[in-house]
Amino acid sequence: MTNNLPARILGLDLSLSRPGAAIIDVDKHGKPKVIAVSNVKTDANQTYALRGRMIEAWLRLFVAEHNTKRKPIAVVVREKYAGKFGHASIFTAHSAADRVLSDFGLAELETSKPIAQQRVKKLVVGKGRAEKDEVAEAVCEWTGYGGEFASSDESDACAVALAWAIENKLIKGGD
Repeated sequence: MTNNLPARILGLDLSLSRPGAAIIDVDKHGKPKVIAVSNVKTDANQTYALRGRMIEAWLRLFVAEHNTKRKPIAVVVREKYAGKFGHASIFTAHSAADRVLSDFGLAELETSKPIAQQRVKKLVVGKGRAEKDEVAEAVCEWTGYGGEFASSDESDACAVALAWAIENKLIKGGD
């Protein structure tokens, strides 16, 4: 990915309870635009296996709709898992995403390093300890998005994509 080229970025905010996904396009002038946002809520009373399959099905449909020949996804970036120890729930969500990315040939487009939550907030909002509403507001400011976010997972997924674009100088801003 080089500067001044249009880019379609898939941002992922993964969790087992309510993962979010976003498509952000950055035009050749460096202007980001929210193309799509989505999330799925899983039921904590169901098994990890079933919840993982639900996440996989949801993300598969989202990617299929937004990864077209005319506008292919160019970059995949996810928020870094910040837990102190591994837990089957987060690994279930990440492995569901891994299967989808692999099936669509997008695994090799994923950035090598997920972006830490505090780094996302610092780049997009200007402070590493921003609240959820501040993240959503900053996403709208960066992109001109006037729609509603059904959950903070959607605005967080947008922020992950924006943070990558800022860090890689596709758009100007950040620290």
